[in-house]
Amino acid sequence: MTQESNKKRKATSLSSKNSEAKAKPFLRWLQKDKEDFKASVITELLLAIKFNSFNSKEGTDLFFNEIKPINSAKSKRKKVLNNWLKYAAIFTGLLITTTYTIHTYNKNQSKLAFSLIKTSGITLKINGDNTAQIIENNSIKIITNKSGKEIGTVRKDILTHRKSINSKNKSASTNTLTVPYGKTFDVVLSDGTYVYLNAGSVLTYPSNFNGALSREVVLKGEGYFKVAKNKKIPFIVKTETLDTRVYGTEFNVSAYKSDSVTEVVLVEGSIGVKGVSKTPTSTNKYLVIKPSQKVSKKRALNILKIEKVDVKPYISWKVGVLAFDNENIANIFQKLERKFNVKIKNNYSDLYKHSYTGVFKSENVNEVLFTLSNHTNFYYTINGNNIIIKKKIDM
Repeated sequence: MTQESNKKRKATSLSSKNSEAKAKPFLRWLQKDKEDFKASVITELLLAIKFNSFNSKEGTDLFFNEIKPINSAKSKRKKVLNNWLKYAAIFTGLLITTTYTIHTYNKNQSKLAFSLIKTSGITLKINGDNTAQIIENNSIKIITNKSGKEIGTVRKDILTHRKSINSKNKSASTNTLTVPYGKTFDVVLSDGTYVYLNAGSVLTYPSNFNGALSREVVLKGEGYFKVAKNKKIPFIVKTETLDTRVYGTEFNVSAYKSDSVTEVVLVEGSIGVKGVSKTPTSTNKYLVIKPSQKVSKKRALNILKIEKVDVKPYISWKVGVLAFDNENIANIFQKLERKFNVKIKNNYSDLYKHSYTGVFKSENVNEVLFTLSNHTNFYYTINGNNIIIKKKIDM
């Protein structure tokens, strides 16, 4: 054996021993604090998403590139982080798709009715027009009203309305934008406010806010709002159970009719939230919440709950990522129905006792269900848009 070969062999052995030595503290910590490790890795994955970019593809690509082990060693701190990532990467793929926890669940939730928006395409209905205009994804189109006046353009899945002209002319048509299950869509309102609409959502808004004392829109479903700043004219998002008042900030509203809870999560700035009720209550006053806080209201109660949260799992949907944080399978099925435009029938009631934590980047519902079924005793069949869940029988 040559001297060079001996050097290589020693170097390899030394590297192996060093790697093993560095791995031991990590493995000891993993055995001791598995839940902390799970939460840490998921948080780091979600941190990589660039939520401030309108370029969803760029943000998603960056998200998945960032979780790869980093070889750069520009600083001692980065070098230490990279060594940890080297070993953490072994578990990362598992955590992204398969980590789950189990807790007791109210069986009444199994009776939730899943309703689908049957429209196959994105539609825009302008008040006064008899028919809705179909907006195809990836199309380039000029949107006009029934008199032929241009009100906006569609380009790269974004509907951009003409900017409002500062005038006291209060004549404005009402637009209703409907996004069916299986699709997402963005709209830029006449004041410059940017709205991301999730699958199964309907946004009703005026063509302009000229002369208005407030900029009011109505949301059914889920939307992420980047509100154009205007200290004189507040922006109000109205839902069936909550109103959100802002002057210019970023926040997410989830108000699906099939959900028992309406949620507002603040990303930056400040907002006021109040409950909508037929009877006068304390919830009729706006409560101010701070960034990284969530306010929620159960449909049947006139109580607002405010809590501190990690906002990233609540807004990952706008870059095509499904994020679950100890989420019950019933809620997961609802999100899968919306994202993939499917109907899920669960014939295995005990499955509602299971909750999962994980992150999925997938355009195929089969991949998500396959991963979940590998760690829970169920199987499923897919027939077109219909999915049936059943208990797996051990042979």
